[in-house]
Amino acid sequence: MAKILRPFFCLRLTYDIKQNRESLVTVQKQHINEVDYLRVIGLVSIVIIHSFGFYLAMPVTGPAARIFQELTVNVLRFGRYVFMFVTGVVLFYGYDGRKINITSFYRRRLKNIFIPYAVWTAIYLLIDRWSNIIYWSNAGDFVITWAENIVSGKAYSHLYYIVVAIQFYLLFPLLLAIFKPRKAGLAAWVVLIGGLAVYSIYHYVLELHPSLVTAMTGSFGAGIFNWFLQYKDRLIISYLPCYLLGGLVGIHMVAWRKWLEKHLALIIAGLILGIGLVTGEYFYLYRHLGESWGMTVSVFKPSIYFLSLGVIAVSFKLAQVLERRKTIRPLISLLAANSLGIYLIHPAVLYVVHSYLWTYQNLPGTVLVILDTSFAVAVSCLISYLLARSRYTRFIVGEAGNISRNLSAAKKAETKPGSANQKRIPPTGTAAG
Repeated sequence: MAKILRPFFCLRLTYDIKQNRESLVTVQKQHINEVDYLRVIGLVSIVIIHSFGFYLAMPVTGPAARIFQELTVNVLRFGRYVFMFVTGVVLFYGYDGRKINITSFYRRRLKNIFIPYAVWTAIYLLIDRWSNIIYWSNAGDFVITWAENIVSGKAYSHLYYIVVAIQFYLLFPLLLAIFKPRKAGLAAWVVLIGGLAVYSIYHYVLELHPSLVTAMTGSFGAGIFNWFLQYKDRLIISYLPCYLLGGLVGIHMVAWRKWLEKHLALIIAGLILGIGLVTGEYFYLYRHLGESWGMTVSVFKPSIYFLSLGVIAVSFKLAQVLERRKTIRPLISLLAANSLGIYLIHPAVLYVVHSYLWTYQNLPGTVLVILDTSFAVAVSCLISYLLARSRYTRFIVGEAGNISRNLSAAKKAETKPGSANQKRIPPTGTAAG
């Protein structure tokens, strides 16, 4: 009998060992510490731009001050691309080699992305109503306006990003199934060159010569084109190169880190070149030829795409250095965990600051921008943190609350690294939160 049952027991033991090994590998898949730094860098750059948006409308002491303000806005246009890159990294890294539960995936995004977005759309519509920017006569009109703005993302200028993120989440299971590059180097070149081609068409054809496209497409095509031109900044197709580049890095994280180590001088040179291109365009096209401000600050210029790639690569490498020193890790962890909440809240804080606080401050606009950004980030982070602590208000900031709980769960899991009952913390995926 023992001889008969021995093969069965050996087979069962082999299966159990394999299952436990797979569980352990899944549980021990490490958090990518660098993405926390990139989240914060992208977030701060966006808050600075929103602060400058107020001061660009104010008088300045001289042309040098205005040039400084305008150049800063131009050079910091990389924030959205950093966010999208991080989202791609986190999701593809987290789900690589793992079957996705689509129902659970979408339920999580509904709870942690869409609901907070819907809440803050309503809040910003109320702010617009208070400012006499928009008007509705009754509750029914408000609901209709609210629904329209949820779809369009136009309740406030920064909400376009959430609309794009929702589209990416809807497409992610499909992208996960079809985007499986075996040759990382070749895939990287395809994505990089493809992105350069997309943004060249966007800027040099769609933005600078829209009448040419209209003439070629006819009346019906012109209607579609005008719609696309109006909403291109909130369509997923406009940002797929950055999402896929992040996905490629997430799938090949080890190779990416090695590449950065070997090509440090190249990525620094690329960043300097990117800053030089954006600066040169500002002085030549805007200051010399009189290009419109809208075209000057367009995020779809190839130069902004190139600059964003340099910022991402250098910031990733810088994050590795800072992470080893651990000097600012507590601050980075706090801001990264609440980045979605900060992103959603900070324009409301800036509205209060610009409307009621800085009116009485006789300080240069450049100084006020620094105070603006620091105050907006700090207050928004505090509000997000407090909202996330209660189960009754956590839905307002979405993943901020879940990240706090996930970190606690991860710490508990570390005490029993070999436990077969552990569950891997699912990737949040939202770069802004």
